[in-house]
Amino acid sequence: MTVIANTPAHLRHTIAPPDGLHLNRRTREVEIRWPDGRTDTLSCLALRAACACSSCLHAKRSGRLALYDADITVVDAKPFGVSGLQLFFSDGHSRGVFPWAYLRELGETP
Repeated sequence: MTVIANTPAHLRHTIAPPDGLHLNRRTREVEIRWPDGRTDTLSCLALRAACACSSCLHAKRSGRLALYDADITVVDAKPFGVSGLQLFFSDGHSRGVFPWAYLRELGETP
């Protein structure tokens, strides 16, 4: 974890960006290599279900069941500033920004 000096306490803890990112379309997984040597492999389906954009959070909070095609994949990924990644899914959804810390947390979840 990288700590940025001279910032307010609530903003001090940030995660360094990954060293590498690989989209495996065949297995429908995203592989993330972190600076500390750890590698996380996340399924595209799990990433789509974990989207925390406002529309997805609203649907979850209102109890609407979201069904995703098991064949969903990430078709593109672009850095979002220095703090995260914007994922573009095969179902057309692209509103979610995944901060590095959130991706790291998702990789720690069994």
